[in-house]
Amino acid sequence: MNFLKYAPSDFADYYALVSNIEVMQQITERALPEHEATAEFESMLNYNLGNNCGYYRISGEDGVGMAYAKLIPDESDPSRAEMGYMILPEHWGKGHGTSIAARLIIQAQAAGIGVLYAVIDPSNAASRRILLRQNFVSTWVGDYHGLPGEILELNLQVKR
Repeated sequence: MNFLKYAPSDFADYYALVSNIEVMQQITERALPEHEATAEFESMLNYNLGNNCGYYRISGEDGVGMAYAKLIPDESDPSRAEMGYMILPEHWGKGHGTSIAARLIIQAQAAGIGVLYAVIDPSNAASRRILLRQNFVSTWVGDYHGLPGEILELNLQVKR
C-alpha cells in the first residue's frame, strides 16, 4: 500500500469515497455532493501544507486509490490526535483497515502524540474490531454532532 498526502490531482479518488453511500453510511449517514466534497478537499490540502500529520490517499501497488486516512492533532491539545479511515467497498474485508490503523499508530508515535482516538458509528462492527485488536478501548458512546458515535482511545505514552 502507498500512503501519501493528498495532492490537488487526487480529488477524483477522494470523491469516489465520499460520494459512495456504502462508505459514508456509518460516517455521516449520507454521501457528500460534489460541492461539499470540493470544499472539504480544499480544506484538507491546505491543512496538509506544513503539517507532519494530515490527510492521506492510500493506493494499491497499481497506484489506484482505494482508501483515505487522517491523523489530525487536536487544536486545543496537540498531545491528542484523531485518526480515521475510509475504504472503498470492493476493498473491505481484505485487511486494509488493520494495515491503515497500524500505520497511523506508528505515525502518531513518531509525531509524539500521547493519546490517539477514533470516532466510529457504534454499529460499525468492522471498525470496532480493527480498533480493539490494536488495543484501543471504548471511552464514550452517545450523540456525536447529531449522529450516533463512539470514541475509542489508545494511550501511546510509555508507562514507567
